[in-house]
Formats: sequence, structure tokens, C-alpha cells
Amino acid sequence: MDLNKSYLIAAVFTLGLAAWVLGGYFVKSSGKETPDAPAVADAVAPMTVSVRTQEARSVEQYIVAQGQAEPNRTVTIRAETTGQVAEILADEGATVAAGDVIARLESNDRQARLARAEAHVREQESAYEASETLGKKGYQTQRQADQTFSSLQTAKAELEEARIELERIEIKAPFEGVVLSSPIELGAYVDVNGEVATIVDNDPLVVSLRITQQNIADLKVGQAASVTFATGQKRDGKIRYVAARADEDTRTFRVEVELPNPDGEIPSGISAEAKIPTGSVMAHFVSPAALSLNEEGKLGVKTVNEDNKVAFHTADIVLSDVNGAWITGLPAHARIITLGHGFVQIGEEVQVAEEQGNASDGSQEAAALLPTSSIEEPTAAR
Repeated sequence: MDLNKSYLIAAVFTLGLAAWVLGGYFVKSSGKETPDAPAVADAVAPMTVSVRTQEARSVEQYIVAQGQAEPNRTVTIRAETTGQVAEILADEGATVAAGDVIARLESNDRQARLARAEAHVREQESAYEASETLGKKGYQTQRQADQTFSSLQTAKAELEEARIELERIEIKAPFEGVVLSSPIELGAYVDVNGEVATIVDNDPLVVSLRITQQNIADLKVGQAASVTFATGQKRDGKIRYVAARADEDTRTFRVEVELPNPDGEIPSGISAEAKIPTGSVMAHFVSPAALSLNEEGKLGVKTVNEDNKVAFHTADIVLSDVNGAWITGLPAHARIITLGHGFVQIGEEVQVAEEQGNASDGSQEAAALLPTSSIEEPTAAR
């Protein structure tokens, strides 16, 4: 009997406890608070972000293009007369000046023909002088005098032809350059228009580039350019030619940069990279970690305005490296979020923790990105 009473008391106690718990639940669900209900939690504090304040700097922009070095002039010299090669005076690789004899052909009877032509001219000159004397005395008609004069002129023309033919056996360089090739051999017979040698002129040197249609409007004749060759050598030059029409296949424009090459030190035919300045732009240097995408997928940077609210600025990269990037699109004076931008939304108010020990103009990052000599005037490739 006592055992049954104990079970009954336990059951009543359990039912009472359940009723108390459920009663409290329904009271809270109905919006009625009991005196023992806990107080509402305090409002969440604004997110804290790390911010660096900096000023925009002037960054020089340039077009970078690949090309190759080409000679200023190339000419294939050909024989203007026939004959056997008597002398070769400039072998392949030789440097020649304008007018230097490269090769000489056998004269054969050309000297004799010149002598006959000279004698014929002297004969006709005597005849013409005699004709003039007779004409003045009335012993010769004007027609006879004209015929004598015509014969003298014909003799002089034949003399000039003989002189030119003799001169043609000496094949000369038309300008200063280097003999690139010379296919003739001593004793070989050369026909008219036969190839004797090819000469290249590498001073000045010309770098041929292909520029895209998006960038061609930024280039003009006379514009400065800096060229680095595959050999490691560098030269400064100027644009001497900009094509007026794009290539139909590539839609690119041919641009030529001319630069000095004393003594032909840099050979033609090698690869080259040209950097052509096109102006400057105000830009900020930022770490890659500071860049983010907005909801539209555009690249940009989050900043904090004067009211400590987050703003997003679409950015264009004008120069980049593993250390960071120079970008446009930000205000000249910007408070850039460097840490925590991924956890805050545009328009959200934040708490600001200013970075310490960071240059306001990004000069430390610039030092890591650019050569020391370029820190004062950073440059941007396009």
C-alpha cells in the first residue's frame, strides 16, 4: 500500500512539472512576459574593419608591344652589264661605305671601244670647226653645217655610252652597310641583272610593331619609345611611321620605331619589346587582397566614407604585379578597406581601425612593385 502511494505521488509531481513548463511556453508565445523572463539582448555592435587612408598619385601609362628589329634599308645589287668576275673586293660580313667597289668584272674590249669613241669625237669636232669656217665664208650651206653638228653630237653620245659601259664593270655599294650575302665566285660569268650582293643598313635600326586597333589612336609620328632587345640591349627612339590602314587579317596596324645603332652594334632580325608612353593618370596602389567583386561581377575596392559607411568603387587596373596594382576609379583621397571588406555590405556602418605605419601614398607598395628608379614616376602598361 505504501509502495503504490509513492508511485502516485511521483506521477502527480511529473504532471505538475510538465504543466508548468508548457504554461510558460504558451505565455511567451502569446507575447505575455512573466516577471521572471530574461531581458532582450543588446543591439549588435558595428563590424570593425581595417582602413588605410591614401592619396592618388600620377602614374604614367604606356603601350607595350612585341616586334622585331629590321634594317633601315636592304638592297640586292645586280650587274648592269655582262662579264666574268675579275675581283671580289667585299666578302660576306664586310662593312662597306657608299661608293665602295664590291666586285669588278673583266673589261675585255670596253677600254678599246672607249678609245675609238674618243677618237671619233675628236674627228667630228674638227669637221664641225671646219664647217663653221666655210659657212662664214659662204662656201657651205646651212644644211651641211647642221649635218656636221649632228654627227658631232652622235659621236659624243657614243663616247658617253662607252664610258658608262666601262664604269659598269665596277659594281659599287649604293650606301653604307654590311654585305649580307654575295653569291658570286671569282671567274664566274655574270649576266645583266645577275645578283652580285645584298647589303643591309642597320643604322638607324627600325623596330616593326603590330598595334591593336584599340590603341592605335594613342600613337603618332615623332612619339618617344623605349625598346629592349632579346640581347638585353636597350635603345630610346621615336615612332617614324604609323600605318593608315589596318591589316585585313589581324586588324592590327604596322608601326615603326627608329632608333640609333652606331656601328651596327645591334643586329637586325632579333626580337624586341617596345614601351611607348601615352600619358599619365591619377591612380591608387592597392594590395590584391583589397580587390573584390560587386553583385554585378565588376572588380573594385570597398572604401569608408566620412560617415563610416561602406562604399564600392569600380576599378580599372592600369599596372599590376604580384605585390599589388595601380587602379583608377577611386576618389583622390580614399579610405580603403584593407581587411574585413568581405564581411561588410555597401551602405553598412562600420567601426574603423586605421592602419599604422603605412604610407598614405602607397610608396612602400610602389617600392615593391617598381624598380627604384621608377618610384617617383610609376608607369602603367596598357
